[in-house]
Amino acid sequence: MASVIFLLWCLLASFEAAYGADSGCGGPRELTADSGTFSSANYPSPYPANLTCEWLISPGPGKVTMLQFTAIQIEGGFRPGECPYDSVTVYDGGDANGPPRGSYCVTNVPPPDLVFFGDVFVVFTSDDRNAMPGFSACYSTSTPPSLPTPCDNGGPQPPTLPPLRPVTAWVESGCGGPRDLSGPSGSFSSLQHPTTYPHSHHCEWLITVDPGMVVTLTFDAFDVEHHDTCSRDSVLVYDGPNTSSGLIGEYCGNVPPRRIVSSGEHLYIIFNTDDANASTGFSASFLSADPSQVTDLPTTATSRSHVTTADGSHLTQRPMTDRTTEESTRPAGGARSSFQATHIAWMLVIGIVWMFLC
Repeated sequence: MASVIFLLWCLLASFEAAYGADSGCGGPRELTADSGTFSSANYPSPYPANLTCEWLISPGPGKVTMLQFTAIQIEGGFRPGECPYDSVTVYDGGDANGPPRGSYCVTNVPPPDLVFFGDVFVVFTSDDRNAMPGFSACYSTSTPPSLPTPCDNGGPQPPTLPPLRPVTAWVESGCGGPRDLSGPSGSFSSLQHPTTYPHSHHCEWLITVDPGMVVTLTFDAFDVEHHDTCSRDSVLVYDGPNTSSGLIGEYCGNVPPRRIVSSGEHLYIIFNTDDANASTGFSASFLSADPSQVTDLPTTATSRSHVTTADGSHLTQRPMTDRTTEESTRPAGGARSSFQATHIAWMLVIGIVWMFLC
């Protein structure tokens, strides 16, 4: 009888460990409902010192999850973009081995919404001093192509927290938030900006405005690993809805490119990083504009390479021509250089003869 009771106790303990584990901040660790909320311990009162809490949002196969922080007051650092003391970190996946979306606190507030395919793992840690009220968060899920419904935004928020907004599309950019951006204005950034972006990463954004309008794109902050040809980390901007459109430019360095204006209603942006030497990345904003009100509309498709050198930055620009056309219009066999050399030689001969005659 005792052995049976012991066996039942072991089974119950195993079940609780697997399905009823506490987050460490009160409430369950695993969140499997279609929507829900969670917060740091004691919120909105100060959280305890030396605390670690974990939540696994697991909506099920094929689901899209939108995570929103409705309030965040977590001890930050001395510089913007850093959370060296207390933080809440969000990972794309079922555990901390997944790629981090970012670590957040009062000096690095999260974006209005974070969108994921599948599981989301959240970790909150505090050190041994300077506790604050902490955070509250909510999540919602959906099955594509339906979009997640933004969760309640009724809680108290610090002045620095951006307002929550609905997701415009369920396709993920790769840098957090949706890939497809539309409307009269919007913004986006590299992953974890203004902290260092991850290595070997790829992100895409498609900006679409109303027919008859054009897109104006401004880089508000820009620091992408420098290379003379931007062949390591770079931002590519295409004048259209995909990479088959004309390439406006490929950019790197630490000087923001000048304002970019599309010729139509689309811009397509790609951000690629290699496996070394990451920087803080970029943030950008776009506006829909009436072409009659824009003075710098593109007249010719150009390819711009924006790089930073030791003595500043320079911008090279060349027309985007077809290679066969370029080759057919180029003087064959170096004819131009040969003509110039012959002309100089004849001028020297004439000068020498003139000196003897005089």
